[in-house]
Amino acid sequence: MHLKMLAAVVALAAACATAAAQQADPFARDPAQAVDAAYGAKIAQYTTAPRFNTALTDYLPASSTVPTPAVVLGDVAGAPDMLPYTADVHRYFRLLAAATPRVRVVSIGKSEEGREMIAVAVADERLLDDLDANRARLAQLADPRTIGLDDAKADALLAQTTPVYYITGTMHSTETGAPTALMELAYRLAVDDAPYIRRIRSSVITLITPVVEVDGRERMVDLYRWHKANPGKQYPRLVYWGHYVAHDNNRDAMALTLNLSRNVLDTFVGWHAQVLHDLHESVPFLYDNTVGDGPYNAWIDPILVSEWQQLGWNNVEQLTRLGLPGVYTHGGFDTWSPGYMMFMAAMHNGISRLYETFGNAGADTLERVLTPAQYDRTWYRPNPPLPKVLWSQRNNNNYEQSGLLTALDYFVANRGTFLRNFYLKSKRSVEKPKAAGPAAYVLAGDDSRSGAQAELLRALLAQHVEIHRADRAFTVQVPQPWVKSPNADPAMHQPEQPRLAPRTFAAGSWIVRMDQPYSRIADTLLDRQYWAPTDPQKKPYDDTGWSLGDSFGVDLARVTDAAVLAVPMQRVGQIDTPFTPAALGVAGRMPRIAIMHTWLSTQTEGWWRMALDRLGVKYDYLSTQDVARLDKLRRNYDVIVFAPVGARDTRQIVDGLPMYGNALPWKKTALTPNLGRIDATDDMRPGLGARGVDNLKRFVADGGLLVTSEDTAQWAIEQGFAPGVTVTPRKELRVVGSILEAVRVAADSPIANGYDAPFAMYSNDGLSFEVSNLVGGDQGLPNARDYKRPTGRGGLHDEDVPEGRGFEAPPPLPFAKPWQALPLNAEQERNNPNLIPAELRPRVIVRWGDEPNLLRAGLLDHGKELAGRAAVVDARYGNGHVLLFASNPVWRGTTIGSYALLLNALAHHDRL
Repeated sequence: MHLKMLAAVVALAAACATAAAQQADPFARDPAQAVDAAYGAKIAQYTTAPRFNTALTDYLPASSTVPTPAVVLGDVAGAPDMLPYTADVHRYFRLLAAATPRVRVVSIGKSEEGREMIAVAVADERLLDDLDANRARLAQLADPRTIGLDDAKADALLAQTTPVYYITGTMHSTETGAPTALMELAYRLAVDDAPYIRRIRSSVITLITPVVEVDGRERMVDLYRWHKANPGKQYPRLVYWGHYVAHDNNRDAMALTLNLSRNVLDTFVGWHAQVLHDLHESVPFLYDNTVGDGPYNAWIDPILVSEWQQLGWNNVEQLTRLGLPGVYTHGGFDTWSPGYMMFMAAMHNGISRLYETFGNAGADTLERVLTPAQYDRTWYRPNPPLPKVLWSQRNNNNYEQSGLLTALDYFVANRGTFLRNFYLKSKRSVEKPKAAGPAAYVLAGDDSRSGAQAELLRALLAQHVEIHRADRAFTVQVPQPWVKSPNADPAMHQPEQPRLAPRTFAAGSWIVRMDQPYSRIADTLLDRQYWAPTDPQKKPYDDTGWSLGDSFGVDLARVTDAAVLAVPMQRVGQIDTPFTPAALGVAGRMPRIAIMHTWLSTQTEGWWRMALDRLGVKYDYLSTQDVARLDKLRRNYDVIVFAPVGARDTRQIVDGLPMYGNALPWKKTALTPNLGRIDATDDMRPGLGARGVDNLKRFVADGGLLVTSEDTAQWAIEQGFAPGVTVTPRKELRVVGSILEAVRVAADSPIANGYDAPFAMYSNDGLSFEVSNLVGGDQGLPNARDYKRPTGRGGLHDEDVPEGRGFEAPPPLPFAKPWQALPLNAEQERNNPNLIPAELRPRVIVRWGDEPNLLRAGLLDHGKELAGRAAVVDARYGNGHVLLFASNPVWRGTTIGSYALLLNALAHHDRL
């Protein structure tokens, strides 16, 4: 008896000691669990200094049955000089799942090139066995209508339900550390018996997609292999990431044009996850931009703001306590645009999170020298990164894992709050019509732009938004456009006073109800945005406006009248209208087309390739190097499309990259089997060159059409492809990714067929053109707009009459509106070699709108500089045409409303 009592006392003492130790060190190991000493030694070896690791990740628990990442990698996670392909990463997770019931792997879809994406669930076997039932409970919390919005029923569900924390890695292919970090994290979560890990494993389902951009990952590994096989040489940059898009795959969360976007969103919504935590690598050492900077997106639930603050600042506190330098939050990332992948969670009643950690774009260990902007101390970064550091991929893996483990620990400790908030945000979304409004958005059933309308509806369905169709015609009160009172002081701010008027919608009109769980994303996408020029945030991180109703060019009404919810309607599950040029109102046969790209960047032109592929428009794909070699382009092509490049200096289009050092190949070889699939070259450095410019000019002069946009339009003007066209100087004008009004000017041009009413176009930075009847522009010719009377007799509006003779009135000075060419008099035309023949003068097809109506959505400051200026110009060169877009008509799948401008030009290339 005494021995039993003594044993009990010893056990109690041990338990108390353990509890005390855990209180002193919440991340203490299980002292009874063996560690993998060899693996731990490699972690220490590859970490460049002890301060770049924590007690959470400086060891690995041992297991006799569960394989470590070294089984696949041949070394520890984060080892130098080694990057695994996606297939190897996936193979490891499947080995892990085969070895332990605490891990399961599911396929979540494929990329554009057919590569698999996966999600890996890690939790106690008991939780994984209960996945279906748990998902059913989460589904009810995600859609509170299923329980009658009854909080008591929700409480009963909450008590039984396990939350889901979804982690994604390597969306950006040059950011290479996450796959190995997540391999090791999954092993830790499955094997480690540290008390805090056991709490995580038993209280949350950790869901992991280790590689989001699976196509780009394979190409990045190829390039790294080439780099290691060619020591001392410059190595090619990753010019193709995904099949279409590079860095901007993280701007696709609105239109969901990419497979990876839809796969991740379907997984997040399908699992009814509470958090989407995306891992990136761009700044030292760990920037948790969960908190971010203002302005915050105007449509998020205020509850989310509090969750961001809690999670972000706690993460910084914990990692700082653990001794890691350079961990901070807030930063300069504004949380305005819903285009980022992590924002899928914010817009679907979850919590969006993102880390930016430090990476070397590969597995080299490098000395990195930071800029003052990176290491200076400021109020939100009291523990800044070091000015100079020896950095390894293992350091990166330490930071990512330590951050995630502390984040999971905090989430688990507060899981009841976060899970209940998930329910409350879902409930508040359903209650939106009675709270903030609106009641619904209605897309007119008799809209002639059925193709664009169908694309918008498909995008909403992809967002898991419910769409209904009216059984019959109905009439509701609809807000009218705001008009300032004629008696109001023009200088006085006058808030909008809603004015309602009845509108009748045809049977078959589409109704997007706001009393649904995902009303928030629909409202965000369909409403208009306004970014005040006086906002404290002077450097918007991305586009400030999107307003998909405008940018898709459809008849859309924001309806606050709750009567719309009582209209007889049926829910719609799919949209059958095809996405073709004809569906967008474009008639005519498509010509022989080539898309020309540079080897500088393929980011923006990728959206153009995707659009033409989806529309079924065939084209050849040529590089500027090909065009330099092909001197008879007109034999094979009617149209060459040169989409925006995003070059810092348009001279690079001709010059290419400096020809120092070695060639930079991009082609399929035994060493690089994933390169060269889209296009290939022996050397990425050469650009278009003078010969290429000559070949393009000959192509246009022989009757071809060259289509340009944004920087390629500026380049075409600089290279002499567009006589009489110049870029309008910008002084105080400020536009940052805004949706602006545009107006058709050339009523007889087929390019603008279907654009009779003012419409919306995207503007990146306020680009516009000036046209002239002279090569080189008007160059200060006197005109009525700029004329100022000289010093002399009379008042401001009087004529100055010289003394001693009768007054002779001068001929009126020429006057032109901002989009027009200045008329020339006989004196200016006489014997002027710069005079462009009338039939070869540039013609403005579309201009930007008038100042009062110019802004549809986003940021516009000093819009007077842009109002009325030329936005789309048809320039003549020889027998051909050069089409200049000041906008980008094909932008991130969100500007369907301007696609027809491009398609009309293609279909009517020989009748412009």
